[in-house]
Amino acid sequence: MRTRPSVLLIREWEEQTTGSGCCGRVEGDFLTRKGEPTFRERRACMEAMAPLSRTLREKFGDSIELQVVDPRNPALIFLLLRDFWAFRVGFIEALKTIGLLPVQAVVVNGRLLSRGEWPDPPEVVRILEETMSQRDTFRLSPGA
Repeated sequence: MRTRPSVLLIREWEEQTTGSGCCGRVEGDFLTRKGEPTFRERRACMEAMAPLSRTLREKFGDSIELQVVDPRNPALIFLLLRDFWAFRVGFIEALKTIGLLPVQAVVVNGRLLSRGEWPDPPEVVRILEETMSQRDTFRLSPGA
C-alpha cells in the first residue's frame, strides 16, 4: 500500500525528443530561430509551473511523491496505472483521466485535477492536506 500521496505534473520537456538520433539532440535556450528561442512556449510552461512545484516541495518535502513527466514518456502510463490501483480510482474515472490528458496537466492520486493550465498552488496544497488528513483519520480509526 502506498504511504505517500502522488502528484504528477505533466508538461513537455524543453527539447527535441524525436528524430534526433544519438548525436543530434537539440535543447535549451541557446538554440534560436530569428532571434527567438526555439522552445519558448515550453520554457513559458516550465516557468509557469515553477511556483506550484516549489510550493509543493517546500510545504510537503518528501511526504509526497512529486514527479514532473513529459506526456510523451511511456513511463507516464505506468505511473498512472500504479496510482489508479493504489488510490482505488474507478475504471471510468481512470479512462477519463487517460483520455483527457493534454500536454499540461496535474494528476493527484490518480485523479485529474487540472488540465491545460496550472492550478493555484494553495488549491493543490488544500487538496493534499485533505487527502493526508483523511488517510491519517482512516489509519487512526477504532479497530484499525
